[in-house]
Amino acid sequence: MSEAGSNASIPPIPPLLAAGSEPAVHFAGQWYSGDWMAGTARAVLDAAGPHGAIALVARNRPAHVAVMAGALDAGRPLTMVHSAQSPARLAADIERLRRPTVVAERGDWTEEALAAARKVGSAAIAVSDGDDCSIVAVLSQRGEGPFDEPPAGTALELLSSGTTGAPKQVPLSRATVARSLAANSTMFAGSDGAKPQIMAAPLGNISGLGYAMAPLMNRQPLVLLDRFRPAEWAAAIREFQPTRGSLPPAGIRMMLDSEVPAEWLASLEVVGVGGGSIDPRLQAEFEEKYGVAVTLAYGATEFAGVVAAWSTDLYREYGKSKRGSSGRAIPSARLRVIDAVTGAELPPGEQGVLEVQAERIGPDWIRTTDLAHIDADGFVFLHGRADGAINRGGFKVMPETIAAALCQHPAVADAAALGIADARLGEVPVAAVELVAGADASSDELRAYLSDRLLAWQQPVDIRVLDALPRNQSLKVALGELKVLFS
Repeated sequence: MSEAGSNASIPPIPPLLAAGSEPAVHFAGQWYSGDWMAGTARAVLDAAGPHGAIALVARNRPAHVAVMAGALDAGRPLTMVHSAQSPARLAADIERLRRPTVVAERGDWTEEALAAARKVGSAAIAVSDGDDCSIVAVLSQRGEGPFDEPPAGTALELLSSGTTGAPKQVPLSRATVARSLAANSTMFAGSDGAKPQIMAAPLGNISGLGYAMAPLMNRQPLVLLDRFRPAEWAAAIREFQPTRGSLPPAGIRMMLDSEVPAEWLASLEVVGVGGGSIDPRLQAEFEEKYGVAVTLAYGATEFAGVVAAWSTDLYREYGKSKRGSSGRAIPSARLRVIDAVTGAELPPGEQGVLEVQAERIGPDWIRTTDLAHIDADGFVFLHGRADGAINRGGFKVMPETIAAALCQHPAVADAAALGIADARLGEVPVAAVELVAGADASSDELRAYLSDRLLAWQQPVDIRVLDALPRNQSLKVALGELKVLFS
């Protein structure tokens, strides 16, 4: 049923912020109460004024969680802005989005970002830790605009993983968000709601909805980590004793390479992994070392969350025999694999392009850019990207994005990028360039040139300067030959 259909099937978004002195969110050694969270949200919304969308330069901070929850509670559209980028790129985002209000941590309000807000007319609001609630400062008053708003009915604009370059904003309606929150029990199968949820994934993408808003809705304590670091994540597991944890795909390898003792993870029954596939051998090694089940899931911001996952019962029956699988379609979704050329649905076991029908989005089949097969038992196995994107530990990098940035350098005549295997991240990007005749540029110079033009995970780990790029008969770069060079 589409969202234009009967509203009877659309659950409301339940209240996310609950006042009270009980601990709600933990960060950097300190608990923040429900009263603190509600007070922060109220202070920011009052500073933003009664109307218009709010843009949040999202970081894993209690105040930012409060702003996200408060905007949903108040029915205010919220646009997430990527924080891990240079001041120049953040300023460009502020100008591009043209939202009436922009909220960011005080340190993110550089002179470049403030200048962009003033140019657009956006109110610039800074948040920083305070005793009773976050300290809210209006650094620049709202101007006359004109401003841009998300599509009508939008609740959240969450960040994609960056398949087509920089992460883009994906609009999710209030109905979609409500359905996603209502279905969160599938995502948290096997968890004990009385124990905290440990969140190291970015707040600005779909993780914020599943790993931050869902616990708030269920009145489950939330422990925020700035980012994933093996020792810090494991120390949080040891301290707070949750029964379920979550890791990025690269986190499995990083944990195995760490010196974290198995007893630190003794409380865990299951570790969920999303954002990409992992080597079944690594999965088995992790399960053997730590005695914890590893369950993969498949989803995307565009689907408002997970569409394939493992239940506890499925893992008991099939866990060892289906290692490497992202599980089965959840009850509110359907999956199929099609031939990329004909569009015909393929039989079990044959590899093709994955398509998804998610009830929370609507009745249409959505074609992904993922290669997969579905076996006779309905389990989904991923086989990489159909569009050639590099999956760097769950972050998607388009080779064309790197090549285009390199080609902007005045000494570069042409460039190509590709992914090569990496034991920790799965894949990493590398690049090669052909210089303009008579020009000169070193690998170090080119890396420095890209530092302000690409996001951190888009940066190639190696840049080779060649006399000429290898080409085929059509004069296209022969990526196979280039891959051999890097191998």
